[in-house]
Amino acid sequence: MRKDLRDFEGNTPVFIDATIFLHHAFDTNPVSVEFLNRIELSSVKAYTSALVLEEVSYKIMMQSASNYLERVTVRYVKKFLENPKNRGKVLSPLIEYIDYIGKLQEAGMSVIDLKGSDMKQAAHLAKENGLVTADAAHLAVMFRKSINHIATEDSDFAAVPSITVWSPSAK
Repeated sequence: MRKDLRDFEGNTPVFIDATIFLHHAFDTNPVSVEFLNRIELSSVKAYTSALVLEEVSYKIMMQSASNYLERVTVRYVKKFLENPKNRGKVLSPLIEYIDYIGKLQEAGMSVIDLKGSDMKQAAHLAKENGLVTADAAHLAVMFRKSINHIATEDSDFAAVPSITVWSPSAK
């Protein structure tokens, strides 16, 4: 089931997918920004995973690198980061955003570690629900922690009947 993120009450646990953080980081969706502001005020029981934070970190780093490179590939970014001066330029936005994640944690958001058993379940969930493995891993973490709600822009999660998808663009 897919619902509008603006209507999320916050009295039930919700897992936050990378898309919500990226909307906030790049200021591309006011609904996602407002939702994370509610977490800052401790009015939402929020959870995410270390895997989500890795996805967010990678995308922020690559976006930052695009400001300095004509062609952004992993190989070119790695080469660019060999120079310590370039590291500061590219990684400063990432460090700033990770600091923001720390503020959300101080406000009560929990970051759940990914376990090997989650990946075993993720393989089965990917097959059952037609998800890519990263999304299936998020689902495995949610199930392990009995979280049935997810805040995400990713419509692929709507195929999972046992969860409620809260989307910033549901209307």
